Amino acid sequence: MKVIIMRHGQADWSAPSDSERHLTRQGMEEVSSTVAQLTGQQVDRIFASPYRRAQQTAAIASKAFAVDVETLADLEPDGDSASVVQALPATGVVLLVSHMPQVSCLAGLLCDGSTSDGPSFRTAMALVLTLDIPGAGMAEVAEIIMP
Repeated sequence: MKVIIMRHGQADWSAPSDSERHLTRQGMEEVSSTVAQLTGQQVDRIFASPYRRAQQTAAIASKAFAVDVETLADLEPDGDSASVVQALPATGVVLLVSHMPQVSCLAGLLCDGSTSDGPSFRTAMALVLTLDIPGAGMAEVAEIIMP
């Protein structure tokens, strides 16, 4: 199976709350660029944080892959990474759209077994992981995609 971990695109700072921040024009272009590079993948499911900028990012991917977006609260910036891993299906290609530090924590948990060992992610960056089964320390990085 594959898990693609993607950070949302650049977001505007002017919003009533962090969860309501929306993508900027540049953020939409970044996301479109990354998604275009991912179109060779057959994405089966898309999970996204409930935050507006992550939902907007996932919507761009949803249109490209013709897959509905499922909202997963633990993909919020400080969500429970272990719960996200437990929610992963056992097969297929899954796109996870989230935020820093959650994207880093997920990469660290899946690749190295520790949420503190993950890489930093630029906006709209995607990390493609391959793994036999979803679990801590079970993944290998197959590709890094930058907008």
